Amino acid sequence: MGRFLNRATTRKFAIGAAAVIGIGLSAQALAQAVVVRSTGPSAVGYPKGKRLAASETVVLKQGDVVTVLDKAGTRVLRGAGSFVLNGTVNRDRSGAALLARSLSNPASVRAGAVRGAGDTSGESVMPVSIWLADTDQGGNVCVPRGSDLYLWRGKGTKRSFTWLTEATGGEMVRMQWPPKTVGIAWPKTMLAPQEGRTYRIYDEATPDTVAEFRIVMIEPEVIPADAASLGTLLLDNGCRAQFDWLAATLDEEDTAQEAP
Repeated sequence: MGRFLNRATTRKFAIGAAAVIGIGLSAQALAQAVVVRSTGPSAVGYPKGKRLAASETVVLKQGDVVTVLDKAGTRVLRGAGSFVLNGTVNRDRSGAALLARSLSNPASVRAGAVRGAGDTSGESVMPVSIWLADTDQGGNVCVPRGSDLYLWRGKGTKRSFTWLTEATGGEMVRMQWPPKTVGIAWPKTMLAPQEGRTYRIYDEATPDTVAEFRIVMIEPEVIPADAASLGTLLLDNGCRAQFDWLAATLDEEDTAQEAP
């Protein structure tokens, strides 16, 4: 009964959240890049998720390697040297926009169908959208309001079955993962993801290993098209697994474009 009584409150919260996100995006206009990973002597000064402002100078020492997510995709900075983050991006920005598009009736994703750069095993696959719930990580999952969602697994070689339910209990949905399949659609007709609720998923063969997802609804009109702002939006909403997928997928695309 509480679910029905709280509809008005939930909608009010959604509107307020959209306003907060909008304010965040205004502030993010000053951000030129976001750190994805860093190694070397200066790594402590450039932790993952650090925002780098437009025209900021990144000073690196010998042995430093810092990967940043800018407006178009990923960029690797290697020290020693100084790097100015200006507003000029000459690379193709379409990759981030495609990953951020809303999903409608997503089909299953088979391993090997969209391999990463340099992979010949057929086992490594990059997602076709960042709107996914990683069953290996759990955590907050950002979803554009009105969009569908993938469930994703790291190892897709074998056929398996998983159970999905709300963390507080209730209906349980059994789902089949065919062999060599890494992504399947969230079963929205049986258990639609609801804003602010937490869901639990576990493999039938290993019921003690559980991942939990908390759904964070994002208003479609505030979802940016450029990679840096999109990554910041994901981080600000606690959707770190999706930030990692965004950076990894764009990194694969940039590597493939640079390959001879």
